[in-house]
Amino acid sequence: MQLLKSVRPSNLVLLAAAPFIVYLFASSSKYTRSLVAILGIEPNAGPQLVGFLVVLVLAALACVPWYQDRYGKGLPGPRLVVPASHAVQFALALVLAVNPSLVAGFAGAVVANSVDPFTSTWIVPTVRPRQLTPEVAGILLGWLRAGFVVYAVVLAGLIAAAIMAPETIARRARQVMAAVGGLVIAYLAFGAHWGFATGVAITFRAAIFAYILAAILGLCWTGLALLKLKPRTLLVYAIVSAALLAVAGFFYAQPRDTYALVGTTEARIAIIKGTPQNLADTIRFGEYPGADGTDSRIRSVATVDDGLAQVRDNPQVSAIFLPVEADPGTLPRLWEVTFLPSRFQLPALAFSALGLLLAVFTFGGHQHRMHPLAVASEFFVDTIRGIPMLVIILYIGLPLSGAIKDVSGGGIDMPNMVRGVVAIGIGYSAYMAEIFRAGIEAVPRGQIEAASSLGMRNWQIARLIVLPQALRIVIPPLGNEFIAMIKDTSLLSILSVRDITQRMREFQAASFLPFAPFNTAAIVYVVITLACASFLKWIERRYEAR
Repeated sequence: MQLLKSVRPSNLVLLAAAPFIVYLFASSSKYTRSLVAILGIEPNAGPQLVGFLVVLVLAALACVPWYQDRYGKGLPGPRLVVPASHAVQFALALVLAVNPSLVAGFAGAVVANSVDPFTSTWIVPTVRPRQLTPEVAGILLGWLRAGFVVYAVVLAGLIAAAIMAPETIARRARQVMAAVGGLVIAYLAFGAHWGFATGVAITFRAAIFAYILAAILGLCWTGLALLKLKPRTLLVYAIVSAALLAVAGFFYAQPRDTYALVGTTEARIAIIKGTPQNLADTIRFGEYPGADGTDSRIRSVATVDDGLAQVRDNPQVSAIFLPVEADPGTLPRLWEVTFLPSRFQLPALAFSALGLLLAVFTFGGHQHRMHPLAVASEFFVDTIRGIPMLVIILYIGLPLSGAIKDVSGGGIDMPNMVRGVVAIGIGYSAYMAEIFRAGIEAVPRGQIEAASSLGMRNWQIARLIVLPQALRIVIPPLGNEFIAMIKDTSLLSILSVRDITQRMREFQAASFLPFAPFNTAAIVYVVITLACASFLKWIERRYEAR
């Protein structure tokens, strides 16, 4: 009964309904196929799961001695825990050295999904899920055997050092083992391919990475909002904003380029690569002076000579937009325009936008006796909270990422997963900033004044006095934000991120089943959110006990 009392009521309801849910999935092929597709279970998921668990246990055992040293006051003494973990770890390493096939399936899936499927010769082409070729699989098995032999030898040395060496060296050896095990666990959680639950892995990783980013940004916005105004702050920021506007004026004063549209609009219009997009759109939609307002078809060309050759030899191209100095003079001129080149226009716009914003923030700080960056933080938080999350994801995932790729010349091309994580992190950072601000303001002011009177610096007061108490206060709302973030990862399906929701949509489109995919996805999300809620409740109780 005590165990049942410790279980949350909502979890009790789920446990009561678990037999019916299991029966539903076991007896209905529709729900079984839906569950397999939504979770992302691959055909060879069994060996991958076994290998994953074996590596996870091996890495966790490496952390046990360090955990015993640091947190083992309530655990059995080191005479029992540490030698037992060493013995099991060494025995498992020997078993893997003799029979590495236990982890070969998982390792093969990780390697196959880590290479480029279009250029790599390691995987079998056109096979999904990805599989290593027999030759590469054999080489990998040999490398695994040799690697586990080396690992067993190194492990034996570390265990000997941890047991027989002086306590300082032994403790250092246990720390090294724990560091290696922690890195392996982190890779398994956030980097390795989960062929036994790909959809769940993508959902969790997107939520966790977005949560970390949102927490960091939220703390940044909160820190900016708490900045205090000093006597010369407004003057300094006014000078900086004036300097930014002066730099923008310098770029605006650079020589202009003059282009002309020559030819006729009967066929396509050649646009030279690098032409500003707004001018290309003006020509495309017929918005230049003298146009009839009808849309025109355009064709991109690399150089002026290529465009002139297209106009001369290709009947499908009848006009070109080119510099006036390159105009051959044999074609009628439809439009002429002078504009600032992109190499000057982009920095001019950037510096002018930064200068104007900083000037507005400085003026707002002057009016309300606030730090200009505090005004900027408040503006950001209020603005982001007023935009729907789907709009933020679409904006960052499509036009903004495309613009960054164009500006960087293709050097920054974020995958869809990264775009979605950044979008959710930025969107939720505004809410987390308010949560952190409320927690910090809940700390009694007298404690901060007492710390200041003792000579503590501001960063020491924040790290030792304010944040420990504020974080304990904001644990419940931060947990709610994480649960909401897990659900909002379903919006990433709009960017074709293959999480649980995207896999549900793909399966429903392929199977035409009306209810099974949606019911299955709903049940999976309920199980995940209830599990996370229980874990967060446990953390909350632990901090309350402290």
